[in-house]
This record gives sequence, structure tokens and C-alpha cells, in this order.
Amino acid sequence: MIIKASRITAESTHRHLYRHLMRTDENEEVRIVQGREFALAEAVKDARYAKRRYGLRHVILSPEQATSPETFQKIVTLYQSEFGADPPLMIVEHQKKRADGQSYDRHWHVVFAETLTNGRSLNSRFIRIRNEKVARFTELAFGQPLTSGKHNDAVIRALEASSNPQMQRAATDLKQAFWGESDKPQATFTDKAHQVTRRKAGRSVLPSMRAHLRKRWQEKGRVLLSFIERVADEGYLIREGDKPDVWLIGQNGGAHLALHRVLGLKKKELVVLLSDADRSVPLSPPRLTVKAVKVNKPPPIVVPPDYAQKLEALRHRIRPRWKRSECRAELIALPYQNMVRRLENSTLGEMLERLLAALIARMLKALFGLSVDVPPITADEARERISKACAEVASLRQQDVQEHFASPEVQAALKERRLLKQCLVSDNPVTRQAMKAGAWGEAMMTLRSEPRVPVHAVPKMPQQKTVSYLGGL
Repeated sequence: MIIKASRITAESTHRHLYRHLMRTDENEEVRIVQGREFALAEAVKDARYAKRRYGLRHVILSPEQATSPETFQKIVTLYQSEFGADPPLMIVEHQKKRADGQSYDRHWHVVFAETLTNGRSLNSRFIRIRNEKVARFTELAFGQPLTSGKHNDAVIRALEASSNPQMQRAATDLKQAFWGESDKPQATFTDKAHQVTRRKAGRSVLPSMRAHLRKRWQEKGRVLLSFIERVADEGYLIREGDKPDVWLIGQNGGAHLALHRVLGLKKKELVVLLSDADRSVPLSPPRLTVKAVKVNKPPPIVVPPDYAQKLEALRHRIRPRWKRSECRAELIALPYQNMVRRLENSTLGEMLERLLAALIARMLKALFGLSVDVPPITADEARERISKACAEVASLRQQDVQEHFASPEVQAALKERRLLKQCLVSDNPVTRQAMKAGAWGEAMMTLRSEPRVPVHAVPKMPQQKTVSYLGGL
């Protein structure tokens, strides 16, 4: 089950979304389950009246296996309950053949109002993690193949914290399936890249291209050299990408994909395979279901409460000073946009005052060598200053985060956390006994040959101080 959500701003109209829902050129069948276009238009008007940024939330529910209408309604109700949404404004069912030719050929588009009937905004905190939470719980509840998501650990913690016994049991099953996995799944292409190539080509390109290449890869023993020769006959070329260890595959002048993601390999694995291209690559393990997980994997160990405290301490040690959003220049600049708006709306008298202040500052510098900080005169000048200062701050913060994760202390904490998670679902009786007794060090030593180095024994690297404010604006 794949659940994707996008938020439609109140400034834009609902018509672009409605046209997408009603497209018959890309779908074999389009069926309106409930709702009308009028409801979408009214929701956008309500958001504008309440001065909200977003008007609609567009949710796509794409199951891998056949799903009955009753099951679909339960999934919608579950999503609605998770985010506290009002009943859907519109539900549209699309039928079209999937690119892989195997998955269920139907998916649903569900549209919710971002402004609730009580006047509040629809909850959007940690929206991606909660989308995965609903998707994983749905897979467990209805026996569909489990999908390893990017936020497995966060989903497990959220399910464990729930007061619902069914969700707590789902957390145990997910922990049994995915707990301790060090490799996070990566999408072959982003939704933005998909939409851009679709607009350029006039049709969906990347999913069918990915499915075709993967089909060719599965043929004749998964040998890279043979694969390259076969796709070369079809016009596909392989070239080195701009990033290190990234190779791209695509047709000349057309769309391209990262080769390692098409083949389901890591970048380093692909680099090694390129030097030995005649070697056959083993098949990937099949997707797990709940029954397969319980048969093939041992259940998680019931450990003392301080196991969670240990993981939380490691998580706190690993967490960098800056969040990802705090390292983006455009987000750092948001609080300073009021200055630009004031300059845009300033009167002629205010403009003359700023020009006079700038002239006096230049005279003082020329006559007496005094350096006086002059505020920006025009809105364009303010934008330029803000953009430059925010880019410098973002660069310093990104450098600080990179140095943080490269430090020996954080690397040791990451390794220790990974081993602790693997110990929880290990089938080694010695490891399981040590975990039950709370002997974390002995349990981890059974999974690695090198002697254990405690995290606190690694000297902490001093962090470079970075600017957390914008001076001189």
C-alpha cells in the first residue's frame, strides 16, 4: 500500500486538481465514488476567507493487491481518524494498467478540506511518517505484502505509543520484520521528476521505463554486462552522473534514471559490480507478508524498560544541532520577508528618508572614515541582502551537520544503535538471553567480532560555531 499526500494552496484554484482527477486519456476508467466539483471550490474559498495557506489535501491510495470497496472505506476512515479530517469532499477511482503489469490496476484519489468545519486547520505534523503509519497498519490488518518505508523506526515508535491494542500488536509485527535494517529504501525517481517528464513528453515516462529496465535486468541471470548489451540495442546509454559513484541510464536526449536504483543495488555495490560485470547477481528476497514474517523471523525479545531509554540516549547523541529545514536558505529567509513587504509598500517620504540616511552614511565614511551600517533602501536591495546572508548561514549549518555525522562519536553511536536493534530480533540464543538480562554489551559482542568500544569512550569532536541569526539586515 502506497499513500501519498499533497497540499493544494489556497492561492491556486481547484480546477487543475479536478482536471487531473477527470483525465480519461491516461486512465482506462474514471469513476466518481462521491462528491462534486462544487465542494472543492467551496473549500478553497473557505481557506481564502480564513487566510489559510492551503485549501485542499489530495491523498492517493494505491494498494498492491485487489481491495474491496468495504476495505477501501476502512482505509479512508483510518486516514481520516489519524489526521482528524472531516469527511472527504471527493473520492475518484482510477483504473489503468500498472507499469510492472502485476500490481492492482485500481487506485483512489481522496480530497479533504484543509479548513475544518470548526474553523481549525487540518493536522499536517509529520505527514510523511503518519502516511507510512497508516499504510503499514493497513498492510498488517488486511494481509497485504509489507513495504519497507523510509521512516520504519518512527512508524514503529508511533504505533507503540498508541493506546489502541491493535496498533501495539502491529508495532511488534513491524519490529519483527524491519527492526535493525540499516539500509533505508530509496525511490527510483521523485514525484517532481515524474511530473516534469510527463509534462515534457505528454505522457507518463519514468514508471514504464523503470519497469522495462527491471524486466531486462531479471533476464539471463542478472549479469550486468549482458544487461548493458541488451539495453544498448534498444537505444539506452549508460553515462557517469554528476554525483560521485552515480551512473545514469537513459536514451539519448530523453529521461534518465539512476542505474543503481533501477537494479536495486547500493552505489558501492554497483561500483564493485562494474569492475566484474560478468558476475551474476543473486535474486532479491521476495516481499514479506505478516504470515511469512512470523514463520521466518523470530519474534522481538521482551526486554527491560531501559532498552528504550538506551535507544533514546543514542538518538539524542546522534541528532545534529540543526534540523533539515533550518539548513535551507529559503526557509531561513521567511521571517525577513516582512522587511521586503514594508519596503514595497513604503511612501515617497519614507523613501526620501532612507536615501538621506544613506547619503549621510557615505559622507561620514568619506570625511571621517566612520563605517555606518545603512539599511536597504529598495525592496530589491533587501532581497539581495537577505538571499546572500541566508545562503551563507545555510552553508555554515550544512557544514556543521556534515562534520557532526562524520565525527567518531556519532559514527560509534550509529553503529551501537544498529547493533542494538539487530540484537532485539536476533535468532542467536546467546544474544537473546543477554538482551533479556539487560546485558547490552555482551549481546552486541555476539553479533560482531571486534571488541566493543563504548560510545562514551570516544572523545567528542568540538563543533564549529555557526551563525544562528542574520546580522546586518
